[in-house]
Amino acid sequence: MKKSIPYEHIIALKKNHDLEDVYDIELNNNENLRHYSSLESHFVIYPYSRKLTSKHIMFCPFEEYAADIQSNQRSAYQKIESQFNKVFGILLGIIIIAGFYYFQPQSLLSVEILLSLLGAYFIGKELWDDLENIIIKITRCLRIRYQPSYYSYKLAGNSTLAFYARLAKKNRYKKVMLLPEEMDFIAQSNSQTLRLFFKKGSYREKTDDTLHIMSIHIDRDVADEFLSQGFMFGVKMSFNKNLLGITLKREFFQSFDNNIPGCLDKSGQWCDNAVFTRISLTIGRIKFFISDAVIHDACIIEKKRGD
Repeated sequence: MKKSIPYEHIIALKKNHDLEDVYDIELNNNENLRHYSSLESHFVIYPYSRKLTSKHIMFCPFEEYAADIQSNQRSAYQKIESQFNKVFGILLGIIIIAGFYYFQPQSLLSVEILLSLLGAYFIGKELWDDLENIIIKITRCLRIRYQPSYYSYKLAGNSTLAFYARLAKKNRYKKVMLLPEEMDFIAQSNSQTLRLFFKKGSYREKTDDTLHIMSIHIDRDVADEFLSQGFMFGVKMSFNKNLLGITLKREFFQSFDNNIPGCLDKSGQWCDNAVFTRISLTIGRIKFFISDAVIHDACIIEKKRGD
């Protein structure tokens, strides 16, 4: 696994040379990623200073996109609407039609039936939300799990202006910008989490071997405190191959605890200079965990000073 999957130094965390309050996140080894159906990158940052909160940190540009969507402003992304509750409502309506067809076929075209179908549809939509939460909780610690949705927003359709914006971003960051097809941003009291999903076409068409993903901005008033007290920067990378709706995922986890890379094993023990890896299969939101291991003397995060 170590030789076949290009996870070594796949993510670069670069402190900007000119801007002391900015850290750039880049994706390396693009040339070796093109035979994967999709990629997933999840990032979390947690400052150790108690003077800092998540309000002092910004994930650009994705935090701005999420804020625009939540305030009903136009954005490069739009909210993903779940369809499972609608499907469940329709199925419930079909069951009712089948029941009337079997027991009272003469009443299929009555007004009461139509009202019953509408009622079943709306009740089914509400009922599914409760059933979904129950299934997620029941399977949370099992080897086969029904997962909550990872991503809340999807990339809106391309436009001519979007292509101009990409050119402007390349000139701004001096690297080609890689935008994910889906993303989610989570701000907690003391940490920020970002989840990104890239389809094959988004990185396959890029010829550059290093691609800019985002920047982390720290409030200038606390930038020195952030650096002196340290922080944890965590990364999850998933290399995915899809066949007939079944996705094989090879996931890698690592964090920088200040300047020390490492990971937590299954028992929660910290391992220096190691990567936790996991192989799983997914069908929709059903996930089956096949195996996991700790790879020692490995690193998926490259931490360096920017150019």
